Amino acid sequence: MYFKFLFVSVFLINTLTTLSCDICGSYMGLTPYDNKNMVTFLHRYRVYNGYRNYQTHGQFFPTAAYKVTHDTPTDSSLQNKTYSSKDFESYKVFELRLKYFALKRLEINAFIPVLNNKSKNNNQSVSHTGLGDVSMLIGYHFISPKVDDKIKHKLICGLGIKTPTGNYYAHDNFSNRLPFEMQPGTGSWDLLLNTNYLLMIKNWGANINCNFKYNGKNSYAEKLAPSTTNFATVFYKVPIKKIILYPSVQFNYEYSEGLYAKNNLVDGLKVNTLMVGPGLDLYYKNISINTSFQLTAHEEVSVGQLKNVGRISVGLNYSFNSKSQ
Repeated sequence: MYFKFLFVSVFLINTLTTLSCDICGSYMGLTPYDNKNMVTFLHRYRVYNGYRNYQTHGQFFPTAAYKVTHDTPTDSSLQNKTYSSKDFESYKVFELRLKYFALKRLEINAFIPVLNNKSKNNNQSVSHTGLGDVSMLIGYHFISPKVDDKIKHKLICGLGIKTPTGNYYAHDNFSNRLPFEMQPGTGSWDLLLNTNYLLMIKNWGANINCNFKYNGKNSYAEKLAPSTTNFATVFYKVPIKKIILYPSVQFNYEYSEGLYAKNNLVDGLKVNTLMVGPGLDLYYKNISINTSFQLTAHEEVSVGQLKNVGRISVGLNYSFNSKSQ
């Protein structure tokens, strides 16, 4: 059976995820199409639930964290902290991604996210949905494998920017500006760097994807510290007639010092998290579905702060050749 080259799509998402979802990048799945244009719809869900030293286990779907609700907001400024197991922060991303090969080795990527951020604290519910920060990334294929290679390598390096298209001054019903991590945008221009390396021997493969983001400052004098997200994946190819499956084990490490407000580091927003879990990618002709489920294996979290439970990611892709190729 003719083996189509594998590559991992390179992309970087809005910087809101430095404090909530994926710091500055995310693994999009294995794609057995070489140098093809692509349209992708990706949905990601991540939740924080359970307090360190107060609840041992967090829930992946605490009440109202995922589904749409109509809670009446209340002003909790005078309430004492209860450290309830019902408290949570949840982050949903609905993202449209476009990939176009301008040249044989040069790809142009665009990422357009819509975010739904929710939190519940001391029975006060906050929810906001809006356009996130649009990102653009140019990737160059420094190493591309050949069909006859027994050991196949691929190396892609990317450079891009995140634009301040998302709202970063959203308010609640009491005219209070929402916390920074609840905003769909950051209000800053950011520099994005990416390196992706793929190795495949027969049906076994491994991928390493490293992302770095240097953040600018918004008009509120808020600035995210430089952040990194690193992905490592081990996978196996399983052809079943016209369908190809890629079961995998995925590791995701995120790090950031957190948020600076007027040059002062805000307490409790540091990110130092390792997540591990299975993935399964399915391919049929030019259509593919990428799925992953990860739970937190290690996290640096302060006493009294919500713990990161994990995340789910589902992507639907359609690939096609351009007329120039």
